[in-house]
Amino acid sequence: MEKQNRFLTLTLITILTCFLITLQGCGGKARPSFDADYDVIIIGGGVGGMSAAATLASNGLKVLLLEQHHKVGGCATNFKRGVFTFNTAMHLLVGAGDRVPNEGLNKLLRTNGISDKMKVYELPDYYRSIYPGIDFRVPNRWDELDAALKEQWPEEAEGVDKFHKLCADLYDEAFSIKDIFRLSGFQALLVKVQIPFKQKTLYDWKDKTLADLMDECFTNEDIKAVLNQTWVYYGTAVPDQSALFYMTATDAIMTYGTYHVFGTAQAMSDAYAERIIELGGEVKTGTLVTKIIIEDGLARGVETEFGDTYTARYVVCNTDPYQMIFKLIGEENLPKSYVQKIKGMKIANSLFGVYLGLNIDLKALGYTDTEIIYSSDKDSQKLYDTMMRGDFADGASSISIYSNFEDPVYAPPGKSCVVLHAYSDYDSWPKDRDEYQKMKEEKAWEQINLAARIIPELADPKNIEVMEVVTPQSLEEYTMNYKGVPYGFYLDTKQWEKIPNYTPIDNIFIASNWSQAWFGMGAGQVNGWRAARLILDREGIQ
Repeated sequence: MEKQNRFLTLTLITILTCFLITLQGCGGKARPSFDADYDVIIIGGGVGGMSAAATLASNGLKVLLLEQHHKVGGCATNFKRGVFTFNTAMHLLVGAGDRVPNEGLNKLLRTNGISDKMKVYELPDYYRSIYPGIDFRVPNRWDELDAALKEQWPEEAEGVDKFHKLCADLYDEAFSIKDIFRLSGFQALLVKVQIPFKQKTLYDWKDKTLADLMDECFTNEDIKAVLNQTWVYYGTAVPDQSALFYMTATDAIMTYGTYHVFGTAQAMSDAYAERIIELGGEVKTGTLVTKIIIEDGLARGVETEFGDTYTARYVVCNTDPYQMIFKLIGEENLPKSYVQKIKGMKIANSLFGVYLGLNIDLKALGYTDTEIIYSSDKDSQKLYDTMMRGDFADGASSISIYSNFEDPVYAPPGKSCVVLHAYSDYDSWPKDRDEYQKMKEEKAWEQINLAARIIPELADPKNIEVMEVVTPQSLEEYTMNYKGVPYGFYLDTKQWEKIPNYTPIDNIFIASNWSQAWFGMGAGQVNGWRAARLILDREGIQ
């Protein structure tokens, strides 16, 4: 009781202090009023940049999107090798379809006019979880997941219900304050001080890990292993991973469903580009921005590698914060505290990928899944550390059989398209080109042989018609993400908030996976929307 009274007293003092500060004139940011070629320039044509551009253009702002690659999409794209087409990174999209219409990603896609330009279908399940001695298909609906878990582990029935309720409660509470990023000063503080009382699940779990959640709900190590195996997607081992992130992601998946985009992720990216242009915006590919022009503490526009200058009242960076700070803005133009905070944050891992075009039909051979996660051990930290040291022989692998999707684009009849992904550390790869190429081939076969424990046919070179290998260096070169990291910051309990979509420069915003809506193809689009929403608020557009 004494602790609670002390907390309430401090809360009241803080509220009164903030209120007095607010009365003294600390209101909202002023709308930039100088003349410019565009209202907003968006740097980077990944999903965050495209979402920001489409949202802004849908609300009547004049936008210019600049992308350094020859096509838009970032990681949401594809590439071809012979008769095979490979999705670069996207496994699935959460909430892109009509299971729950006009909510989440579905609402964003519909509002911006993207849904009419792309086709999706709902996947039958989430993933197949395989460990030595464990084989379990994880559904993508709560009722089916609850039933399947209880059938396999009837002694854990009470824990299954508790797990479901915690994830659902946490998501509902997080959603109830989803617009807090738009608030500042007294309004933001007022929401935050009420969280321990109004969003109790969120408050209770903000400092807890995924391991804590598993132990809270279950005693059987096998059910824990099956449910926490998505650490292979999320870039953080179970003992470190933020429970908040896992719980909200799980409820979103089970509530809104998982979907495949027909024609690969590039079809979605092309739909965005087409829509932006329809709305009067401009999209320029093959255009690398090298500098954000800063005058009198505000962004005035950008310069490109060709020496061209474009002016705008706002700039949105769909980049990592290191590129934004040290290459585009210049750290001398930012507060030292902001720069030091970024320097002090831990980045997540990069990826190592093996893309295989096979001259055999895996589905005809009985491999019907689209997504398999194989882990050689239940100890996620051990596997994470192993992969980050560059050892893929006894790690974990995400196995995507794209030719099993109901989409003929990936492989011709009788052939198969498979992608294997594992974690990797940028610094584990040699700088010497010959050593690097040798390591690529060696490590590719380590990962292939690991996946062959589930699909033995992969181990026979005669079955492989095409093989492409992607390393952290490949990702850095292709996406320009710092050290080839697609996830952003490491999602542990200290960093789950990441960084805000606004920056210390009033008219510069960041929309990438390094900012607060966490990461992934759906969350990246939400980050773009958030950056755009902050600009629309500044413009007085609801």
